[in-house]
Amino acid sequence: MKGVKLRKIFVSIISTITIMTGALLGSWSGKANLSFAAVNTENRDNIIRIGSWYTQEDLKYLKAYLVKTFPDYKFEFEYIAKSNYEPIMDSKLSYKGAPDIIYVDQEMAEKHARTGYILNLTDMCGDFTDEGRLAFEYGNAVYAVPNTSQFVCIYYNKDLLEKAKAPIPVSFESFLASCDYLRLVAGVQPVIASLEDPYDVADSALGVLSANYFSTDRGSGFGGRLQYGRTTFQEELHPYMGDWEELLTHMILTKKMYVIDNRTAVEKFVGEQAAMIVGGPDIYKAVIEANPDMNIGTLPFYGTNGARKAIIGGCDVGIAINANSMNPERAKEVVESLTTYEGQMALWKDRPGSQTYLKDTSFKNGDEFRGIESCYRDGLVFTPWMDWSFELNKQVHYKLGRELQKVLLNRETMEDAFDNVDALVKDILQNG
Repeated sequence: MKGVKLRKIFVSIISTITIMTGALLGSWSGKANLSFAAVNTENRDNIIRIGSWYTQEDLKYLKAYLVKTFPDYKFEFEYIAKSNYEPIMDSKLSYKGAPDIIYVDQEMAEKHARTGYILNLTDMCGDFTDEGRLAFEYGNAVYAVPNTSQFVCIYYNKDLLEKAKAPIPVSFESFLASCDYLRLVAGVQPVIASLEDPYDVADSALGVLSANYFSTDRGSGFGGRLQYGRTTFQEELHPYMGDWEELLTHMILTKKMYVIDNRTAVEKFVGEQAAMIVGGPDIYKAVIEANPDMNIGTLPFYGTNGARKAIIGGCDVGIAINANSMNPERAKEVVESLTTYEGQMALWKDRPGSQTYLKDTSFKNGDEFRGIESCYRDGLVFTPWMDWSFELNKQVHYKLGRELQKVLLNRETMEDAFDNVDALVKDILQNG
């Protein structure tokens, strides 16, 4: 991933209002979104609590690894829905009620490095690549052990394409041609994608932009220019959005997908109502769980400029230690074990198709991921919004998706969409 290091910008310490809001959310979400292990108030010296937005199924291999590696410890997991995870964990950390070990994204790691709520783990992370370390660095210290990589690509049903006699795409042009053939001749929907989430819509465009623009020397510096007000989405990215608009013109991305969630998308893909599906490790696991025998391949996002290609992804999740843990030494022992080959392998098995950030280490993914291997090998894995600065990334990433949803629905033009995104960027840079 290019330029993953975030430019450190002043971030206010969590306000009392935010804490109270998070606490209230935590109280409400306990009924709807949380699944807490029963707490034994006696002899908690050997109990390690872990907080995560992943579900129990998502952490299957990690849990097995921990049980095997630490037979004398008892692990209690707190599963909190991703939509509420950050405010709830913020409030738990503030009143010293958070689990011993917590999952964090890059923004959470920086925020709580500043608040002092998570420990400096620099000494544990010496064996990770710069990309992995920099993702969770603040003030020349590292505050979380990197998980394996996240990614978004295109999965395709090999047997369905063979049965329909549709060619496997090897370029943007052949991707369009194959999709047209599937829709018009074979009578099969070419692609299914959940576009109800603005982030997913934004990623569909950023994947194309990564192949077309972010992978170029000029494009790799877009984030640095944006955060200092030296460029705009309209000026720099709009000219490269023609490929994404082609996906609408060829009815590959459609209005109907605006009301499609991931579960429905998986059902349609598994039911062979669509030949391809857009997603990451979670989508792959859902598909395989529904049909273990499905013959799957992977495709990157293609660009029209030669054979350029890319996938969306990078070091998006780290594992941190609560500075106010009741069992700090045991928590350190557990987290440090995740810096080993065996610990990273457990995390990798829970994210099929991913890669570790341990130096000189790679895990062999199955044949189904061969289509994106070259993206890892050639450094064509991008998380563009992480280069936009701490202040811009989440808000602007979401805004881009919301505006592109309106383009998808023919409610505004692409020019209007980028004007609105640029207005938000300007407001944040001027007013914070």
